[in-house]
Amino acid sequence: MDLETGEHFNLVEGTRLQDVEVFAGKGVKTEFRKAQKYADKYGGKAKDWQHVKGKGTINYYGEERNAELHWVQCEGIGKHDFFIKRWLE
Repeated sequence: MDLETGEHFNLVEGTRLQDVEVFAGKGVKTEFRKAQKYADKYGGKAKDWQHVKGKGTINYYGEERNAELHWVQCEGIGKHDFFIKRWLE
């Protein structure tokens, strides 16, 4: 989802997320303040959830467009709630 417009887009088929970085939650010093919300919604333990960012290629009305993406993830549960933080071009 694009936060500015609320529109939903998909990754281009075959896209691999690049420059992935965990910046809050399990494995880093910064607390993931919304971890309990995700544990309640999707399962797992709050202490195991992470807020992550990376780069990916989005299908933007038939055109390929690069974006910084954010999402939450938990091992054994998966990746959820992707959103476009910013367009990269």
